[in-house]
Amino acid sequence: MARKNDRRSANRIEPSWSPDARAESYGPQGNALILELQRLRQAFDNEGQDPRSGSRRSARDGGGRNRRPPSRKSRRKKKGTMERAIDMCLRPFGLRTALPDDTFEDIDMLRNPPAALPRRRSPSIVSGEAVPPDVARPRQFLPAPTNLQQAPGVNQARPKLPVRLEAETPVGRAIIKGSSALSTGVTFLLNPGASEEDLVADDTLSQRTGRGYERELRTGLRFLIVAVVLGGGWMTLVPLAGAVVVPGNLVVQSSVKAIQHPTGGVIAEIKVDNGKHVSAGDLLVRLDPTQTQASLQATSKQLDEQRAKIARLVAERDGLEQPAFPPELTSRMNEDSVRAVIASENSLFKARQSTTKSQKDLLQGRIAQYTDEINGMQSQSDSKTKQIDLINSELTGVQELYDKRLVPLTRLTSLQREAARIDGERGQMTSSIAETKSKIGEAQLQIVKTDQDFRAEVVKDLGETQAKEGELTEKLVAARDQLNRIEMRAPTAGVIHQLQVHTIGGVVKAGETIMEIVPDSDELQVEAHVQPKDIDHVHMGQDAFVRFSAFNQRTTPQLTGQVSFVSADTTVDQHNPNGQASAFYTVRVVMSEEERRRLGDVQLIPGMQAEVFMQTGKRTMMSFLMKPIMEQLKRAFVEE
Repeated sequence: MARKNDRRSANRIEPSWSPDARAESYGPQGNALILELQRLRQAFDNEGQDPRSGSRRSARDGGGRNRRPPSRKSRRKKKGTMERAIDMCLRPFGLRTALPDDTFEDIDMLRNPPAALPRRRSPSIVSGEAVPPDVARPRQFLPAPTNLQQAPGVNQARPKLPVRLEAETPVGRAIIKGSSALSTGVTFLLNPGASEEDLVADDTLSQRTGRGYERELRTGLRFLIVAVVLGGGWMTLVPLAGAVVVPGNLVVQSSVKAIQHPTGGVIAEIKVDNGKHVSAGDLLVRLDPTQTQASLQATSKQLDEQRAKIARLVAERDGLEQPAFPPELTSRMNEDSVRAVIASENSLFKARQSTTKSQKDLLQGRIAQYTDEINGMQSQSDSKTKQIDLINSELTGVQELYDKRLVPLTRLTSLQREAARIDGERGQMTSSIAETKSKIGEAQLQIVKTDQDFRAEVVKDLGETQAKEGELTEKLVAARDQLNRIEMRAPTAGVIHQLQVHTIGGVVKAGETIMEIVPDSDELQVEAHVQPKDIDHVHMGQDAFVRFSAFNQRTTPQLTGQVSFVSADTTVDQHNPNGQASAFYTVRVVMSEEERRRLGDVQLIPGMQAEVFMQTGKRTMMSFLMKPIMEQLKRAFVEE
């Protein structure tokens, strides 16, 4: 009892506030708040004095004959939580009501809640039956003061508020609402709630259900807060290893061998079937060689003709007596086609040589004729010279006689006239000799020109023939190669896969894949396609984990490998199921023999689907969640 009285006296000791501090601290809004608290207190008192609630309780109590009469302490009306809170708010201002003796103990319990605070049932307000509180008329022991300084108990000590929030501003109102909501939530979570002993016997089912729901809600919120705190700490502090997850397929190291034919043809024989194991060099398919052999023979004949022609042209160019045919022809003299070609070129060589010689002989004959004409004209010129000499001698004698007046003048002039005539004829002969000599020069030049023209023609034909020989040589090589590819053989040992031809006489298109050979001696690797956005996390030698979806995941272990190949550029897939071309990087992961032995009796087959995890750096879960948001914010604040 002494402890209870000490606690009551301690609660009644209040620090005193000065009137100036009260006037500055409250203001008109504080006065209005005090009035509202008084009205709420009066409403709770009127609710507690409702006679109908007493009659209902009497009716309930009268049902039991052996019910023990309530004691004095139990008959005392217990205040609810809201009433005690209002009394605590009004108490510092000296406006508290007449509190019973245990009220101070209840207030102390609110300030310092024990481990299990008893829960009191709040007064119920039933629509249509409850009497509204008389808020217009204040109680006699709680007068509504118009001036806060004149209120009873205002001079008593009150705790000084450290900071006064301005409720007029939106920020102040928001802070007040937030702090009030936070305080209410913390009080709700820390309050243990009513125990089974505190339950009132006359509580309705809805009230009991509400209290049970409140207890479950409080427990759930506590668990939720603990889970949020632990989860947030885990997301913020615990690093997680990231990985690039891509699908892949099991392939052989040297890839599957596709069997194709460069030119195509008609199928003559099929030696293999799907699933058959073949060795390197085994015959797979034989094509019909008819067209290839005919093309080879025609090309070979044309090449022989060009080679024989080249030999003849070289002999004509160099002035040889006969052509020197190459060993490719002379070694095949037993063939009729080769003998015919050589004989034809020899005949042509002789004919062309004879024609050239005839042209030159004709020109030589003209030169000889011109020479004879020159000789004849030279003789006539010499005769004319002698005649002139004789006439000149005679003219000298006649001139002497004429000077002596022994001969007439006519005799002298006739001799002079004869000498002039003969001298003119001699000059004409000299001119004819010169003209004939020029004709001889022209004939000689014609002989030289004939040789030059013939040789130029031979050289031109020789160049064209040699070019054609080169083309035919390439065609012959291609024809022989095509003939050699008539028989399609296995390039490596393996298993036949996806055989596309099954009909003898069927046509194979140029470049068409006839079948595939899966090598059985190469190392198996996992080929994955990495998107361009993830390629910065992949590099050579990086650790990777491979999981095969075809096997039982519970019994099949996850294999460890290393990235052995990363393509230098993207590959565009034109056959995307979405209808759009997609780009990707090709990455290969190699697994050691020790890792493959972990599979036990499970056999790996090329083409199996796999899931590849390529481990990247470590990050927390919070960084994973915040990275897209931060990147979006960075893009949002970039100036255009």
